[in-house]
Amino acid sequence: MPKSKAHKYWNKFAGWASHEGQIRAEMPEALDEFFVSPSRIPEDSRHQVQQLFEGWFFLERRIVRANLTPIELFLKAPECKSKAGERDIYRRFADENRFGFFKVEDTVPGESMELRLMPDGDLFHVAEVEGSKSAEKGSYLITRLIPFEDHWVLCGLVGAFPSDASYMFDRSFGETGRKLKPGELRPRHVLSLFMPKVDWEREGLPRVKARLAMILQRWGVVDVTASMVDEDILAAHERRELTHPLLKTILGHAPSADDAAEAVAVLAAWWNLTLPERPSPRGPKETMLLADLQRVVGDKVLAELPDDPKKAEELARAMTRTWLNTPQKELDGKTPVEVMGEERKALGDPREELGVSILPTKLEIGTQEMEGVMFANQARAHLLKKDAARALECLQKAYASMKGHHAAFRVLGNMATAYVMLGRREDALETLRAALKANPDYDLARDNLHLLEGMTPDEFAAKHRDGFFEQMNVVTEE
Repeated sequence: MPKSKAHKYWNKFAGWASHEGQIRAEMPEALDEFFVSPSRIPEDSRHQVQQLFEGWFFLERRIVRANLTPIELFLKAPECKSKAGERDIYRRFADENRFGFFKVEDTVPGESMELRLMPDGDLFHVAEVEGSKSAEKGSYLITRLIPFEDHWVLCGLVGAFPSDASYMFDRSFGETGRKLKPGELRPRHVLSLFMPKVDWEREGLPRVKARLAMILQRWGVVDVTASMVDEDILAAHERRELTHPLLKTILGHAPSADDAAEAVAVLAAWWNLTLPERPSPRGPKETMLLADLQRVVGDKVLAELPDDPKKAEELARAMTRTWLNTPQKELDGKTPVEVMGEERKALGDPREELGVSILPTKLEIGTQEMEGVMFANQARAHLLKKDAARALECLQKAYASMKGHHAAFRVLGNMATAYVMLGRREDALETLRAALKANPDYDLARDNLHLLEGMTPDEFAAKHRDGFFEQMNVVTEE
């Protein structure tokens, strides 16, 4: 336990919240918003994920009827009002708690840690007994901090990443630091870290083939079959080529970048599982570095991709050689080649040749999503002109094209606005709940849900007749 009395106060609040009627009534709906697919969460991660949810639910998610978070409701409860000093403690819990990635800058084992909110955020003095014993300087934590007196305390989820695994965080924060603001990470963004990625090579070739067949069917692809892919890959192996012609064709059918990434993972496993000579398994550092190589060099190649395929391949090879042989501060001044070579020796791997290449293929994807964006823009224009019927027609077309897009929740938000303007309360409520499942931190949808659920159907109908909903907010941001 931390050397702090903060958790005594937190436990009092959490105990109250777990029995408060308004909060308990909305718990199932909140769980549905947050998890979407709870059955996919591995058993050994369920405790951490539950802590992640509870921190978000108690401190961030507003109860629809009250339009207040549980901690804000507690501040109005008799249990909190009775003692002025306690009220100040809980007010700080509500207003000053911080969630995000923290880098361990220093530790005093058995006493405390100095954590910096990334990227380039504030430094927090955290009272912590057990965690300070195991935390390593340079490692990362995903957690929430709550303030108490002159220090801070870890609250709920603590996801720890050892210093050996900090390379990707250092690189990512170094590259995106100017774009990402400290504290922008939201709890549901972290959920994906607990969802296991499928290792398609371990699944085996029959499963890989079945998966690709399913992907092609889902995309509506009729000019490529799994048997054609099999022949294409085997022929490429015989010619000792680095890729196969159908790869670009398949990725050209991908409806989104996420769909393309799924297909790439399956096709890469198919390629590796059919190699005449299977390579030795890669070590964790090599795997991590090659993933970074593909991301960094791949992005640069695509930005400068020449029309001539041979020139594109030459550019990719040159960038790959440069990256592999350039020292990185995240590797203590060593080059990726040196680090991978050291790991191979430690693992007893005799290979010296890396055999790394990046395939320069510009993906022609996203046309369906672009069509959805066009309809969404048209719908916003109709809403601003108070033409809700035409707006709804465009929004339904937009959502059909953008279901998997990260901005689809905004389409649902405007669709709910159109339903309200048309007097269709139940449709609006259903759509707002769908928007909150797509993005539980969508404050505008939560505000509108609070507004509508606070009215009876008759009150809603009367306000609609009086023109009360003609000035509904329209989402305009991209």
